[in-house]
Amino acid sequence: MLIVLAMVLSGCSGYPKGVERPRETDYRSGTKGLELSFPADTFSKLYENDDARFIVEIKNRGAFPQFDELSEFRGFLWIGGYDTTVVELAPQEGHRELDANALEGKSEINRDGGYSAVVMEGRTFNLPQGTPYYRTPIIVTATYTYKTIATATICVDPNPRSPDVREKVCKVSEYGSVALRGSQGAPVAVTSIEEDVTANSLLFRINVQNVGGGLIINENDIDNDPNHLGYEWDSLDKVYIRDVSIGNLHLDSGGQCRPDVGEYLKLINGKGYIFCKMPTGGVSGVYKAPLNIQIEYAYSNSIQRDIEVFRELNY
Repeated sequence: MLIVLAMVLSGCSGYPKGVERPRETDYRSGTKGLELSFPADTFSKLYENDDARFIVEIKNRGAFPQFDELSEFRGFLWIGGYDTTVVELAPQEGHRELDANALEGKSEINRDGGYSAVVMEGRTFNLPQGTPYYRTPIIVTATYTYKTIATATICVDPNPRSPDVREKVCKVSEYGSVALRGSQGAPVAVTSIEEDVTANSLLFRINVQNVGGGLIINENDIDNDPNHLGYEWDSLDKVYIRDVSIGNLHLDSGGQCRPDVGEYLKLINGKGYIFCKMPTGGVSGVYKAPLNIQIEYAYSNSIQRDIEVFRELNY
């Protein structure tokens, strides 16, 4: 009877026949935040004194904001790159600020991420005398706040060099360098974590990289038109270190990380690192633990498309 019972239990999935077991979704993947695009039928040719009206599609390809983070997201849409005496374009009134509810990030129940569409409208004016047509790129830019959450498994061993012989669930030497996927559903990624040990601390080098192809900007600049003002060079490439924790232990007491939690990390050529230590004086036993890193920043990425304005024909 025991053998029969074991066979029945081993073959039972807990779900009715024909019903597939739910699959876990790794929604924190990819190197993008907001993705902009023009629909395939967007015009490229206009005439003098035309009304212009087209759509810009916005898709959230990353994992921020989750439902409980919607209030933390802010974003704006901008357009420029042309002579404003010939062409005038702007987001439809009241739609420059992006809708956080529509652009919720990917999650276990929303695997594709949020979607929104903004109408751009305006008009063309008379071409300069003697100019048969005017060709120009138009550039559409999104500026928005974003967050990266990265988690890796590390080994906590307060005395890894001890000569004592015993079974251990992990070894620090096996976790010397933990390579992450290179993305966590965000344009700024924790690409790898290097672990080392001293007599009384575990040491971690957390490598951070801009992988999204856009600009990391100052969060105070997201509501400023980048086509008009641009950015101060020394305000770029800074990410805010919100939290570094090992299990439920937060490394937020002064000096545990450099730069410290609550400070900014400056990326050089798109790369930077956070150096942290975990004192092991009060640790007993050897165990695996999740190392969790949260960084916040503002981001900017653009698309562009050529348009042509032709002189109106006179008959």
